[in-house]
Amino acid sequence: MQTTYTQHALTRMAERGISRAEVEATLAQPLRTVPANHGRIESQGWIERAGMRQLLRVLTEGDVVVLVVTVMATSKFGKYGVQP
Repeated sequence: MQTTYTQHALTRMAERGISRAEVEATLAQPLRTVPANHGRIESQGWIERAGMRQLLRVLTEGDVVVLVVTVMATSKFGKYGVQP
């Protein structure tokens, strides 16, 4: 699977301190995937920040060539239907 990043995703990753390795790990073995708007898929996985577990949300398009649209980390687990 080839992964391509939008400029928006790269900017958000830099702002939020999220590495490509963390994104790739989430895409390779997501905790779960859920449908998102506009036919996109949200892959969710865990990352650690300052000793705290956070949910990494990676929005993608495509099956063969995956386009990473944006990424975000959150501690609002219940809002996204997961338990820490």
